[in-house]
Amino acid sequence: MDLKIRGVGKSFGGNVALHPTDLMIRHGKFTTLLGPSGCGKTTLLRLVAGLERPDTGSISVGEDILSSESKAVPPERRGFGMVFQDFALWPHMTVFENVAFGLRATGRKEGIRDKVMEALDKVKLTGMELRYPHQLSGGQQQRVAFARAVVTRPRLVLFDEPLSALDAVLRDEMRLEMMYLVREMGLTALYVTHDQVEAMSMSDEVIVMHGGKVLQKGAPEEIYNQPQHPFVARFIGKSNWLADGRSMFRPEQIRFEPGGQETLSFTAVVAQVSYVGDRYEVRLKSDEAAEPWLAYYPRRMSEGTEVTIYLPPQCIQRLNEN
Repeated sequence: MDLKIRGVGKSFGGNVALHPTDLMIRHGKFTTLLGPSGCGKTTLLRLVAGLERPDTGSISVGEDILSSESKAVPPERRGFGMVFQDFALWPHMTVFENVAFGLRATGRKEGIRDKVMEALDKVKLTGMELRYPHQLSGGQQQRVAFARAVVTRPRLVLFDEPLSALDAVLRDEMRLEMMYLVREMGLTALYVTHDQVEAMSMSDEVIVMHGGKVLQKGAPEEIYNQPQHPFVARFIGKSNWLADGRSMFRPEQIRFEPGGQETLSFTAVVAQVSYVGDRYEVRLKSDEAAEPWLAYYPRRMSEGTEVTIYLPPQCIQRLNEN
């Protein structure tokens, strides 16, 4: 069943953390709340989890109302799993007991061992059930947290920046593994992150937030290729802006050879060149640019060189603040 958020708003001490918001989180999909710190994404996640109560609006799953101005189902009765940023494992409990904790909290008494061992097998921790958290690596602790969240077969799993505590290499590894597990188990996921790579690579739908508001919701490809707000265009990927400050295009759309009669051309000067492994990033200064443009080129270019660049007119998008 879909999660429905209707008119949900939240303020703290007179400061609006989340303006009244309408959203639907589709069953069986991986949906990500993406935005910078303070944009309202964690507040919204906590409202869904039941850790905060909305000032306005309602949250429901199917016909089951979880939160409203007159009703609040406790977090443990919502049937959700949650994976926290700092793992939140009990240090005095073994891996087995940490994973079993969620089952016991729901009042279950039978079949606990089988369910825990099945969850540990899913996350490749079979044989580690008697270890304690301090005896595990960061990645293994993250797997325990995931197993604990899904062992109850929740109707929704909430992820609060779950990879931010890991180093870069392990973060990439866990990102792929977590995405695989969510899809293999057929889970519905609501994921919070400020990392656009995580959001774009893992999600079926991305919800971009800023200033306590939802600016755009859509598939990753739609968010990148058809941004509806200047903030979305700047926050997702890299963008080049014309002098009017409203029209933008992506760096990979620049060509250094004419591409047909309909192609626009601009004169620019190479200001800076950076080698990034598989290509060179070239900064270009132009009278048509609001700020230096970024382009990609397969070979090193000399700084100070005047070049002509070409751009199909359909690549230019005009955006307005709204």
